[in-house]
Amino acid sequence: MIAASKTSTAPTPERTAETIRAIDDFYRRADELYRQTAWRMGLADCAFDILYALMEEDGLTQKQLCERGFSSKQTVHSSVKRLQAKGLIALRGDSPRTMRAFLTERGRSEYAEPIRAVLAAERDAVAIFSDEEQRWLTEAMARYIDALDTRLSALSFR
Repeated sequence: MIAASKTSTAPTPERTAETIRAIDDFYRRADELYRQTAWRMGLADCAFDILYALMEEDGLTQKQLCERGFSSKQTVHSSVKRLQAKGLIALRGDSPRTMRAFLTERGRSEYAEPIRAVLAAERDAVAIFSDEEQRWLTEAMARYIDALDTRLSALSFR
């Protein structure tokens, strides 16, 4: 179990730089793992993200799909159109703003099992940590993201 020391001193600049590199590497490695998984399923990254999100919660708007994945509005829009053309998802709603994406029967039959396997792999990977370690990890990452958000938001480039 990793615990924050009550009497810790400020990290050295070298330690901080090493930590930033490690965090960046973790993000890159995770991104590559999901990219490879999508490729093995015959999907582009964004299409995988969309199907994954719809397996967790069907009937999301394109805005919600953008928020759940890591893709721009344009990329999500293009991917939604391709998935719709392949008969994997259907759009329903009265206007472009209220359109929601739903998995079709074909989408479910082709991708439910592989995506459930990905979800199970994620659960198994997290389960290597105790409850306390899981809490610590999520709290530490939330603190890091909040601190990064505060500092990046304060930057002025013009």
